[in-house]
Amino acid sequence: MADSSWEGKVTNGWAIEGLGIYQSGQPFSVIDYSGAVGSAFYGVSDGITNPIVPLASGCTPKSALTGKNGVNGDAFDPACFTLPILAPGALGGAIPMNDPFETGFTTGQRNIFRQSWQKRMDVSIVKLTKLNERFMLKYSFEMFNVFNTPSFDVPIDDVTQNQYYNGFPFQINSGPNAPTQALPTSCDNNNTGFYNCPFGLGKVNKTIGSARQIQMTLRLTF
Repeated sequence: MADSSWEGKVTNGWAIEGLGIYQSGQPFSVIDYSGAVGSAFYGVSDGITNPIVPLASGCTPKSALTGKNGVNGDAFDPACFTLPILAPGALGGAIPMNDPFETGFTTGQRNIFRQSWQKRMDVSIVKLTKLNERFMLKYSFEMFNVFNTPSFDVPIDDVTQNQYYNGFPFQINSGPNAPTQALPTSCDNNNTGFYNCPFGLGKVNKTIGSARQIQMTLRLTF
């Protein structure tokens, strides 16, 4: 219909635009800056080397998952993560024979986990109405994240296995509290070792993008 008729002004000039995103989530590693990994010779200021916490024996990236998405519970099983403890006398005798607290660095295992897929759809409905040779009216109805689908950011991937940043490890060999254990993982019933079982691992506290948003605009151009 002709743009000059009222029928044409109502029915002409409509357009629908959209953008859909479906992409894999971000890869990440589990790290520990509390001095529990890569501490040879022992210290708690290791904040540069990005010390990766390795998987425990028998665990895979898939089996380390709990099946929860990090919002309704921890996404990882803490018992599937361990410490690369160096044996006393290791490194050519550099580790003292009475020192079970030193750890090395993990080889590989970087970015072996990936956050869930990110999904999003935006839609815009536009109507151009030519009023005359000089004036034009533009109406826009825009909806962002149409289905209000959350896209989760990387979960909490830094753990604190040396919870109190103890820079002076010691081994109690006698007495009622003996011994203080340096376990590859302290996920025992009491979590009583010098190193703590990782906690809060895999919790999601951030999202990418916004929730559903709707806006309308009306613009007169001349």
